[in-house]
Amino acid sequence: MNDLDKDYEIVGVTPNEELNLGDLPVSSNFFLLIRNALERLQENRILEVTTYLPNIKDDLQSWCRIHKYEFLMALDAGNHYRHLIRKGNSSMNGTPDWGIKIPLRKGERIDIRDWFQGRFGDVLDHAPSYIGFVPRGAAAESGIPDFGYKLNSKDEVWADNITALYEQAKENQWNATTDVPWQELTELPDELEWAVCQIMTFLAENEYSALYIPAKYMAQINPHYIEVMMYLSTLVQDEARHIEAFVKRALANGGGLQYSSSLTERSLHSLFIQENYFQSSFLLHVLGEGTFLDLLNFIEDYAPDPVTRKIVHLAKIDEGRHVSYGIGHVRHIIEKNPKAIQSLIEAAEERNKYLNGSGTNENSFLMEALAILAGGGRSPEQLKKGFKKVERLHEIMYEHRIQRMLQIGLDLETAQTISKSHTENFM
Repeated sequence: MNDLDKDYEIVGVTPNEELNLGDLPVSSNFFLLIRNALERLQENRILEVTTYLPNIKDDLQSWCRIHKYEFLMALDAGNHYRHLIRKGNSSMNGTPDWGIKIPLRKGERIDIRDWFQGRFGDVLDHAPSYIGFVPRGAAAESGIPDFGYKLNSKDEVWADNITALYEQAKENQWNATTDVPWQELTELPDELEWAVCQIMTFLAENEYSALYIPAKYMAQINPHYIEVMMYLSTLVQDEARHIEAFVKRALANGGGLQYSSSLTERSLHSLFIQENYFQSSFLLHVLGEGTFLDLLNFIEDYAPDPVTRKIVHLAKIDEGRHVSYGIGHVRHIIEKNPKAIQSLIEAAEERNKYLNGSGTNENSFLMEALAILAGGGRSPEQLKKGFKKVERLHEIMYEHRIQRMLQIGLDLETAQTISKSHTENFM
């Protein structure tokens, strides 16, 4: 045992960690390093600060007093100086992890489905109020302001498939400039080109709402549930890409954007003013985008050109993920609280009541365009055939809405009632 260790023994202290600052001059950086070293320690642990600088004892004592650390002693070791400082109550919330690795999946990749490790993997049912933008699992210093997040509970936003959907979204990204065969677009008969342009107008209009509505909730979600935010960011990007593709198609062949109806805008407004995220997810993702999926299937089946067919096919893949999130999210809440079903019934009833005041129950230009598309033209015989197919589309939409509501936990009678009253605007 050397003389200095004997000195430590005499005063009854043993340092837990050492910080060697050598001849680093006394400055803000000097004290920054000491503070960080102390904050890494558990409460009541002791840090030994070694330095070549003489006469800094008074500076250290003053600094410790200001920052609520306990200065214990200073020892002259001849060619260097040793100072002992005890950490008091920590200003940090916990201690960060160290030594935990994320396992690799096949192909030697790291997937976010596997990153629930250590502190980061501890997803709380209720996010702490002091979180700010602190990544989950990091040690947060006290004094963080309240960011005013409104969605602070896991059950309000979570879906068990959220990480899988995020990975799928990354893999299925496409580019509306380079992944659509624009060079294959040929001139169509005017009636078919008009039908496509009218449908593209309607699709783009609805995708505006599908972009804006999730986006307005994003700033309300506590970052503790960052996986939800990451997925919603892909959803918003999907909708931006859909708008781009649909508008491009309307403009690409000499047609243009066509007519919007008050029913469409009133229907989308009823979604936009919804302030409850759970109800919004049900109305938009489960009912609206679920019905939208059937519409895209219909358009793909009767598309008169390869460009239109490719666009709706790619958009349909994206919309499938959006519907899957809605089903997963709503089902997660209902499984935790079956009484929440009543909230969905009320939301559907309120929306139906709102839409009944619109004075019209259909988008007539869209119905005509769909009939022309499905019938192959505007002749009476073609329209007759087309309208019959549109009627069948409505039946399919009705049936599929019921199936999706059964998936989330609604009973058959309730699902039938809600599906029957769903907006004629589809979304």
